[in-house]
Amino acid sequence: MATAADLFAQDSWKATQKLTVEYGVRYSIWPQWHSAWGNISEFLPQYYDPKAAAVVDPKGGFIVSGNQYNGIVLPGTGVPSAEGNRIPALHSGQFDKLYHGLPDGLSPTQWKVIQPRLGLAYAFSPRMSLRAGVGSFANRPMINRDTALGGNAPFQLQESVVNGVVDAPAGATQRAFPFAQVIQDPVFKIPTAWAWNATFQREIFHGTTVEVGYVSRRGLHNQRKRNINQLLPGTVQANAGINANALRPYLGYGVIGISENSGTSRYNSLQVNIQRRFSHGLQFGAAYTLSRARDDGSSLTDVLPNAYSGAGYYGLADFDRTHVLVLNYIYELPLFRGGTGLSHRLLGGWEISGVNQFQSGVPLSVRTSEDIAGVGTGSGNQFWTLSGDPSTEPTAFTNSAVWFNKAAFTRPATGTFGVQTRNILRGPGYRAWDMSLRKNFRIIEKQSLQFRFEMFNILNHPNWSNPVVDPSSGSFGLVTGKTNDTRQLQLALKYMF
Repeated sequence: MATAADLFAQDSWKATQKLTVEYGVRYSIWPQWHSAWGNISEFLPQYYDPKAAAVVDPKGGFIVSGNQYNGIVLPGTGVPSAEGNRIPALHSGQFDKLYHGLPDGLSPTQWKVIQPRLGLAYAFSPRMSLRAGVGSFANRPMINRDTALGGNAPFQLQESVVNGVVDAPAGATQRAFPFAQVIQDPVFKIPTAWAWNATFQREIFHGTTVEVGYVSRRGLHNQRKRNINQLLPGTVQANAGINANALRPYLGYGVIGISENSGTSRYNSLQVNIQRRFSHGLQFGAAYTLSRARDDGSSLTDVLPNAYSGAGYYGLADFDRTHVLVLNYIYELPLFRGGTGLSHRLLGGWEISGVNQFQSGVPLSVRTSEDIAGVGTGSGNQFWTLSGDPSTEPTAFTNSAVWFNKAAFTRPATGTFGVQTRNILRGPGYRAWDMSLRKNFRIIEKQSLQFRFEMFNILNHPNWSNPVVDPSSGSFGLVTGKTNDTRQLQLALKYMF
């Protein structure tokens, strides 16, 4: 697609086409990851037989009897030849019932991943243009700890022990405990995003351009997690003294964390960019973004506290930054500039450069690791209830500073989930002011030596750490320190050839 810079570079405006249109469609086949050795497995609810459920001791949480592999499946119809007898247990016949003719990757291949694109560029004059585009983009899910399914039984036995003793988690007697499982949604939709933008660009004077753009993105099928073996709220409190693993929906199993592409996201931004090309000893740039990012899961391992409902989890993304301003510049000092004599070589060639960055703080929530809802382990931290106005005027920092009104948050009623909009708080902003003084020594035409005196955080301005959002902490609501970004000075010598 032709850009404004391309149009400005034309020797003849009359020879330049005013309107450029580009379009296309990408068609992809998205096979699911699998291992040629066949060493992947997972629990699938549709293959779990409640009638054959394991019997779990209500006090100790260990398995008394029953099929410990109830619901676990292996891909394909049998051990693949590429396995090469590397896993002898697969040839014992013990696990033959785990084959159900499933795809090699346990999920069907996506055959129709269509990604249409359309782009426009219109030049009003040699110094002014408008660009716009829209398109669909798909993301290939990468191997991570949630899709590396070789870590499940029967290849790796990960058992779940609740309220066990550290020195002897299984007790004095050898016992089998419920397996912990990490599984992938068999209907694994491909993460997709629709992105669109419109940018107006204008050269305001020679070598300096201004861009103002609107950039937006809509994410679909974003990956997140939930524990499908979570208890209903209040179950732990209603069954005092009973081990949580004896109460789970899929008896014989502990936490079953499913990685599924069920999240959504939205991003909208105004982006302003001013750039001056290096000319007459000066180059500078300024980029400002005003944006808002919202989602219901900001990372691959974001776990829904309530596995049965994602309502109320949609909020500011963990990486949202409302304001971001970045300034950069290089100024070549005019002292003895441009000459070739000895005095120019010794006293000239000095330049000053710098990068300044200012941005909003990170979004935060008040959450606790305490199982107030009584749903058992494996569902991440739970929200406290927002019952007032959390805003307050931050106090001066001594050894700590009040950042938000902690009285606005209350502990939920036992056996219930807290009600709080995710990421309703925001931490301290970030500032960075870095500068450099450089001296260039020209040796020969294509070789030079550069002396650099670099200063990071030259103003020694403290960037405060995030406030404590754990309500069980005595420092709840306080900023208690700063990040490790004190002023740093360094000298460097650089040889360029």
